Amino acid sequence: MGFLKVGEVALSASQENAARGGKVVEALVKQVAHVCITVSDLDEALKFYRDVLGFESVFETRTDAADGPLLGFDQDEIGLYAHHILTVGANPEQATQINLVEFTNPRTTVFDGPYGKMNHVGITRLALLVENVADAFERIQFFPGVQIVCAPKDMVIREPDASFTTRWFSFKDPWGVFMTMTQAPRA
Repeated sequence: MGFLKVGEVALSASQENAARGGKVVEALVKQVAHVCITVSDLDEALKFYRDVLGFESVFETRTDAADGPLLGFDQDEIGLYAHHILTVGANPEQATQINLVEFTNPRTTVFDGPYGKMNHVGITRLALLVENVADAFERIQFFPGVQIVCAPKDMVIREPDASFTTRWFSFKDPWGVFMTMTQAPRA
């Protein structure tokens, strides 16, 4: 599914199926609540995510008693320092949060980044919508540790009934997280 134009309404897969005479299935998942990005130094990460990308912190926590098994660890309690960030002005009840997490016990493990190859199983990319790709590129390209993977360029998205062009670029943040930035399509 591509981008919608102002005033268009997207049908869910269940609604489309029902329109074709099939069974309506109630959605189990209501929204993506948050995505966690583990960083080695949370205060440094905030300089990039807050001060450069423009997110705002809506919640901060420091604890030595987080539930280890719930968060995927073998030990009962773990230590962490985290900020939950949102796009400035976003409705926290409707927007997906990014949780920046620095593990303190056990310490965050640092390698060369999340994955060696992008075809690795798991979440491999975070895509962010911006007003203007050129402005976003100028703002982040010289931040220490950012690696530009692909400079801004046009990408044509082809769908069965239409094609449209968007502008994209890709980079790795200072912790190796692969990201793309795109702007809304041009007519």
